[in-house]
Parts: sequence; structure tokens; C-alpha cells
Amino acid sequence: MADARIVYCLTRDREFATALDERLSGALAFFYNDAARLNQAVGLRAPDVIVVDTRAIRADYGDAGLGPIFDFLRRQTREMLLSVRPAPGTEVLVSAEAGPRVTLLPAERAACIDGILALLHA
Repeated sequence: MADARIVYCLTRDREFATALDERLSGALAFFYNDAARLNQAVGLRAPDVIVVDTRAIRADYGDAGLGPIFDFLRRQTREMLLSVRPAPGTEVLVSAEAGPRVTLLPAERAACIDGILALLHA
């Protein structure tokens, strides 16, 4: 039996997390609500796909922004597929701040989940 694909998702959107978990087949999802926990998990085991929901990045929780998060993730391994879910209307800014090797997902929940599933099957 092949190993299940692993998805780490940084989000505070419970409806998004539930919908993604329901749609995953042959993959395991782990959800984190802050960047420090995500970074710690990546250090223990690198996933196949990482999704960062920009709505989970909050300066009032000590987050420095997307740039530092993705810089750390890119340094961990080149095999992980990195992706970001922007807030509606912020796509250009999010893409620029996230940097290279990051897939920009749609902001809308269902379309974003479809994009994550496509990454898993790429």
C-alpha cells in the first residue's frame, strides 16, 4: 500500500478546514492555527503540500508576514509543494510577498479546495 499524501494547512477558517478534510481522499490533513506550530511540524516531518491561508497571518499574534513564513518553508525542503490562499482582492500582493515556488490558489473556498486536490494529484 502506498503512503498517504500529507497536507499541512495554516488556517483559522474552520469551515474551510472541515470542507477540505471531507474532500481529501488518500491524503491526511493536519491543520494549524499559527505559523510557529506549522514550522515546528515541518521540522518533524515534511508534508507533500503546504497551504497557507492569508487570513491566518496576524501581526497581533506575532506573525511577521507571508515572506518570512515562505522563506522558512523553502529552506526546509525543495520537495514540498507550497501554496497560498489569498483574501479576495489581494492576489497580486500575496503572490509578490509569498515569493517564488508558491502556487497561488483561488480565494473562494470550493475553488481553493479544488486547487489543493489538483496539487495533490500533480
